[in-house]
Amino acid sequence: MGVQISGLMIITLAIMVLTLMSQVSVTSELETTTAATQTIDSVGDRSRTNIEFVRTSEIVGELTVDLKNTGFTPVYDFSHMDFIVEYIDSSDVVYVTRLIYTNGALANNEWKLTSIAPDSFQPNAWNPSEVITLDAKLSPAQKAWTTSTTTVATPNRVAAVAPFGPDGFFWFPDAPDISLTVTGSWEDIDLSAYVPTGTSGAVVEIINTGTTGTLSGVVRGKEDTRDYMAVAAYEEVEDDTHRWQIVKADSNRTIQGYIEDVQIDFILRGYTLGLDPLNSSNPPDITPSTRDEWTIIDVTA
Repeated sequence: MGVQISGLMIITLAIMVLTLMSQVSVTSELETTTAATQTIDSVGDRSRTNIEFVRTSEIVGELTVDLKNTGFTPVYDFSHMDFIVEYIDSSDVVYVTRLIYTNGALANNEWKLTSIAPDSFQPNAWNPSEVITLDAKLSPAQKAWTTSTTTVATPNRVAAVAPFGPDGFFWFPDAPDISLTVTGSWEDIDLSAYVPTGTSGAVVEIINTGTTGTLSGVVRGKEDTRDYMAVAAYEEVEDDTHRWQIVKADSNRTIQGYIEDVQIDFILRGYTLGLDPLNSSNPPDITPSTRDEWTIIDVTA
């Protein structure tokens, strides 16, 4: 009898162990499946999210940025967004600061959502194609006439980065000579010794210093792949005359130039900072198809 009871106890214990193991296995599989589903959802959500800076401006420690939702995913919880700035103060001390989100009046090193436009669909949500305006207050203030960096990230960690600082055109009282000495090929022109970090474009005067006829020379953005000197006659400059170009500078503050003769000089008259104005990486050809008359040119594309 004792042997039979012992056998029944062993069988019962074995059934309990197998049942427990089965439950653990099912639970583990469910947790794994749930985690995998969440991961897939997260990756899919990130792949559908994209934001781009439209404009940045900064004055006396106050920063305003406009961003456009260029993805397919709305953003609802602004308190879980990141807003990070990197800049130098008047003493050239470097600051990297994660600003704090607020709904109220701005205090030092805080940011807030100021507006959503047009905000006609799902009010208070940042939907695709809508633009949000964010205001921030920096302490200490950014050094005057310097360009720094701002990073904004959505709650699912999709980020956009842009320079901030003074926007627009800036001019040299004594314009530096950036002329080339090599003829017959595209050459890099490094502007970093003359223009600040964040420079977006260069204003170049091209001068034919010769006195015996036309010579060709041209500058372009380094990202511009068009060979403007494929037909040198298109870039001719009459002797003792000049022309102007505004071209995009790359992130290393570099442009490119091509000269037919060393009598063509390049003078850096100014530069642009910030996102306004914008420069095309590969400028489109918008030449009119008609001659000898005023023609409307549609640049909406």
